Amino acid sequence: MQRPPRLLWVISFHHACNDGTLMALVALIPLLVHVMGISYYEVGLLGFALLITVAVQYVVGRFADRVFSRYLLELGAGLMGLSFVLMLFVNEFLALFLAVAVMRVGASFYHPVGTSWITREYSGKYLETALGVQSSVGNFGVIIALGTSGFLGEAFGWRAPCALWAGLDFAAVLLGLFLIEDESIRTRSPGRGKTIRSERTMSKMLPLVVPIVAGGALYQITSYFGPVNLTSGGGWSAGTADLMFAMWIGVGTVTSYFFGRLSASYGKTHLLLAGYAVSALGVLVLAISTSWFVVGPALVIYGAVLFITYPALFAIVSDATDVEERGTAFGILFGFQLGGGAALVYASGIVADATGDPGYAFVIASALALASVVAIAYAGVRART
Repeated sequence: MQRPPRLLWVISFHHACNDGTLMALVALIPLLVHVMGISYYEVGLLGFALLITVAVQYVVGRFADRVFSRYLLELGAGLMGLSFVLMLFVNEFLALFLAVAVMRVGASFYHPVGTSWITREYSGKYLETALGVQSSVGNFGVIIALGTSGFLGEAFGWRAPCALWAGLDFAAVLLGLFLIEDESIRTRSPGRGKTIRSERTMSKMLPLVVPIVAGGALYQITSYFGPVNLTSGGGWSAGTADLMFAMWIGVGTVTSYFFGRLSASYGKTHLLLAGYAVSALGVLVLAISTSWFVVGPALVIYGAVLFITYPALFAIVSDATDVEERGTAFGILFGFQLGGGAALVYASGIVADATGDPGYAFVIASALALASVVAIAYAGVRART
């Protein structure tokens, strides 16, 4: 039986808090560069900490395929809130990194648990709509974090957004506990007693590895180095730079919300191909200009297409895998997406430090987007032969 929409909205609220907390940290980076004096290399190292999420979420995904419980979702949200409580007490980079490590562990739970839960409970034509809703609500959390954290940090100190998002994460825990009815909780996966080897799951996803990695890199490089590039080389304030990238995600939120309708009209693969092709051009513009009349339109177009690629990937992976392996599948997907993105953010930080120009990070992102276009086109050709 297909579950009522309330379950979808509660899970999506967890997505908003999860991704919003992560983005609040990113939005604070320009202030942390100024207050703590952290370097571009250390900015890249904060992004590299995503590898913690990669390792833990694979374990969480495998566990969820065997014993599925919504309490995994509440555990993740609770750890996210705890991480920002810890950040209220940090004054130097090592303590900051340790708090971020706790955040990365907490972030390991939503995507393999929340996304696979949605694919289990919603099916048929409504699945793509449900995936679009959870993506857009997650983006909405990111918009709020990116659009307000810089201004709050400038007005009340950089710890103010930490307190705000810690409260929202703890609210997500309470909402999940009290609004999800017992009948909506699957204590076991649908494939009780059936275990699918992770190697088999991985083989189904191999054609998508390059686009998955590139999707994570495009999002992370843009969000980590976009505001820093505008504040360091373009004379922007932290608040206005963050607001510009909140607009980028805002446009993407609208388009991802209508993913189901767009997919029915144009097809998931065509949306994926177009998304990476246009993103390659959009991100390259960020490397060569910090003028608002260039950056603004580029971010609108770039955001409109990039954020459609995420539910498109989720839908394609759902089609390619069995319900009994969805936790593992999404653990692998987000492992490549976050892990590849983390490694490339770290590499971008090294390049930015060596050149003194964070704009070079966008050249790396553009090359990855072009590689994804080639990979998707090649996979399409092979599928027809």
